[in-house]
Amino acid sequence: MFPYFEQPVFAIGPFHIALFQILVCAAVIVGHELVVRRAAARGWDREVASSLIAWTIFLGFIGSHVFDVVLYQPQLVRENPLELFKLWGSMSSFGGIIGGMLGGWWIARRKKLSGSQIFEFLDIVAFVFPFAWIFGRAGCAVAHDHVGIATTSWLGVRFPDGTKFDLGLLEVLYTFAIVAVFLVLDRKPRPTGFFLGLFFVLYSPVRFLLDTLRTGDARYLGWTPGQYASVTGLLFGLGMLAIALRQSRAGDAPAPVPAARGR
Repeated sequence: MFPYFEQPVFAIGPFHIALFQILVCAAVIVGHELVVRRAAARGWDREVASSLIAWTIFLGFIGSHVFDVVLYQPQLVRENPLELFKLWGSMSSFGGIIGGMLGGWWIARRKKLSGSQIFEFLDIVAFVFPFAWIFGRAGCAVAHDHVGIATTSWLGVRFPDGTKFDLGLLEVLYTFAIVAVFLVLDRKPRPTGFFLGLFFVLYSPVRFLLDTLRTGDARYLGWTPGQYASVTGLLFGLGMLAIALRQSRAGDAPAPVPAARGR
């Protein structure tokens, strides 16, 4: 079993910064830098890629908060609709994924990128996401944001009131496995959309199972919002893999991304 420890909080002058906040910032920095590097290696203009991923991350944070308060805490919105605008508040991982994908697609459309270029950008983001997600979920683990049911499993955490699953810890451990799979598969060229589809196929079923260990979450007809999103994500991932395979057979390739204007 894993030992329990309180989240470290660092005092810097009058400010107090929790380790969770540091790890979330690390996730943003790692995600941004890896996307820009991978995109540049594929012929993208670095400024275009940097702008796209910056907006994707920002809109992902918005989606994360809105998804959480609307579906997990609807009573807060009914009592005070301004909760929707408290973006520094609670967050949902699937909300961030959905918000980031839709936001990235919208920004890419505004930048006049073609459908194939948008598809390639989302595939790049999907490949990088698990690498950044390790830091984000590690933040959840140290903050103990997602305490699950009691257990005697060796995967449990010895909380002061008994051994329980820490779902943030379980997910970060699984994310390491996804990263390992991605690194092995990336040794050979893959069709555009492959990693976008594969991420959802690998992540969604495990996330569905992890949500069965949750306590206190809102449920609709017995399922959490995350479980509904998991089923949707699995179907989406299978569809993306099918499209990637079809494009691979057809020999399609995305057009080069133009340089940023005003340079």
